[in-house]
Amino acid sequence: MSEIDYAALLAQSTDLICALGAEGQVLEANPAFMAALDSDDDTLVGASFVGQLHPDDAVQCREALATPGACSFLARLRTGATVRLAWRLTPWVDGRRLCVSPPVVESSQASSMLLAQLARHVPGVIYQYRIRADGSSHFPYASERFEELFGLPYSVVKDDASPVFARAHPDDLPHIMDSIERASHGQHPWHCQYRYYLPDGQLRWHEGNATLSHQVDGSRLCYGYISDITERHVLERALEEERLRLSNILEGTHAGSWEWNVQTGELLINARWAEIVGYSLAELEPVSSATWERLVHPDDLARAFECLNAHFHGKHEFYSLEFRMRHRDGQWVWVLAHGKVFRWTPDRRPLMMAGIHQEIGDRKDAEAALRRLATTDSLTGLWNRRYFMQQLEQAFERYQRYGQSAAVILLDIDHFKNVNDIHGHAAGDCVIQYTAEVLTAWCRNLDIPARIGGEEFALLLTDTGEKGGHSLAERIRYALEVLEVPFEDISLRMTASFGISAMAKGDPSHEQCMRRADRALYAAKHGGRNRVKVAKERAPGTEDA
Repeated sequence: MSEIDYAALLAQSTDLICALGAEGQVLEANPAFMAALDSDDDTLVGASFVGQLHPDDAVQCREALATPGACSFLARLRTGATVRLAWRLTPWVDGRRLCVSPPVVESSQASSMLLAQLARHVPGVIYQYRIRADGSSHFPYASERFEELFGLPYSVVKDDASPVFARAHPDDLPHIMDSIERASHGQHPWHCQYRYYLPDGQLRWHEGNATLSHQVDGSRLCYGYISDITERHVLERALEEERLRLSNILEGTHAGSWEWNVQTGELLINARWAEIVGYSLAELEPVSSATWERLVHPDDLARAFECLNAHFHGKHEFYSLEFRMRHRDGQWVWVLAHGKVFRWTPDRRPLMMAGIHQEIGDRKDAEAALRRLATTDSLTGLWNRRYFMQQLEQAFERYQRYGQSAAVILLDIDHFKNVNDIHGHAAGDCVIQYTAEVLTAWCRNLDIPARIGGEEFALLLTDTGEKGGHSLAERIRYALEVLEVPFEDISLRMTASFGISAMAKGDPSHEQCMRRADRALYAAKHGGRNRVKVAKERAPGTEDA
């Protein structure tokens, strides 16, 4: 019912009428109601309806208010009146219902007139339905929209209700009759949704609500309200199909879903969200944004909030981030989160946000493997030339900015071609692998060992100058000199030549240090091999680090 309908009804009627809200509060009152209480709008609107009645009649009023359908009760006003007024409650429409009474207990004719007046403002049908003691039934009263709803004139069902039941969907008729019987014997309100065929064959959905009472003649009398809910049912079905579709998508993608009240912190998650971090839903409850914060890796939490704020302030249409969450077993699980605010407060603050979590540990492992393949040498497992040069460039930047020293050792296996020519490439590969093992054994964790060519290797030493580099190179040279490499039924021996250079203040780039080490290696080769040479070319004014 629209607000205009209510206003017209309240203003024109001489009966005592008020509109009530869900909590039993007075939403509107007509002049007759206010006059009976010697009150006004400012006092009545928002006040409890029960509070306007005599205290001794409050209990039956509350019972009537708890009934969802149409019902009636007798109650006196709190103004000291001794006459109990006959109050009539209409069913709920648009979140409100009317409470109506004439100034005195009305006659049946006046009651019928009142019902007719009220029914014109109700979209459904207000009715009285009687089940006689012999089991037959009829509609003693039905409002004027009966024919519109059922496609039958009221005169047809005034003495016999069977034509109405004849048009009910055959699959729903047993449910209708059973629900009436259960309401009758259980002394609780009748509520039922069912399908109904109009004379033109059109199928509609109805919803009925009523209260039943047993009469002294053995009959059962129902006061109720029936409305057409076809459009609502279509929408509900569409929403249910959409909910099922989204549920299937989430299940198919194996994603965890979440819905977050940004203002209160309340967080609703599904079972998969909890499963990703090794818990059941019950084990995490009560769930809030604090639960999520507690599980996110400390190093990732600041990035997560930064990404959320960027979305809240319109910099990004969506919230999307990869971060780690602590699994129940203590491990860190990589998660990809996607989300978006779908409801805002009136002052444009984020209110409700929803999204998904996807576990991406396998993808992260694959990415790490790919990065490893792109940066390592497949034969030795050492870093490759590309990665080594990247690290050398970064070390040069640290040297320039902070003065952190670094040195490069280049080494080349002596007479390696002879190993391949005499014993084959498998023997050469074996020598290279053993050389890599020696380098790894002598390196610190912060050093970078790499294979940068066929038989050429490099070491990047952090916080080390030429003297330190020379010392380490000599130890590695000796280790290789005494090493016996087993291959088939023989042992192979080898030596290596070394070139060393430290970074210098006058170097224009990291490549300058590399070139000096390469020239020192060339000098070691031409000086007899199996020896260590330190680069003699220095930038002007540079001292040994």
